[in-house]
Amino acid sequence: MGMPMSAHRINLRGPWKLEQGTGTAATAHKIRLPAEWGDLFAERSDRVRLIRTFHRPTNLEPLEIVELVFEHWPGAWVISLNQQPLAEFRDASAESPRRIAVTGLLEPTNTLSAETNLSLQAGRDEQGAPFGTIALEIRTD
Repeated sequence: MGMPMSAHRINLRGPWKLEQGTGTAATAHKIRLPAEWGDLFAERSDRVRLIRTFHRPTNLEPLEIVELVFEHWPGAWVISLNQQPLAEFRDASAESPRRIAVTGLLEPTNTLSAETNLSLQAGRDEQGAPFGTIALEIRTD
């Protein structure tokens, strides 16, 4: 039997920057996640981007793995880390979260962005469900 898997979870609640639109029409304001879908996106219909900076966890051991874990992210998302495309996923739920290993990609300070096109999600009703739960998980296999 191997060692039991242990995980340390850091929730990336905020502040996040919510950007909408492009060019001179772009707007941005600060939000915290998770939040309700309607509170964030009810009045929006085009591309939105959520951006947050975070620091590389300190004292990482050589065998430790760092993953981004997305839960409650309905729809299609494009994830970037430090301006580099990282992954795309659809409909990450609590039952089937999306895990993305980032151990070797982390800088001392990192910028994470998640982008979606709301027009492809028209009429979505999240009924007050939490949207945008995301954490850094540090674990040893």
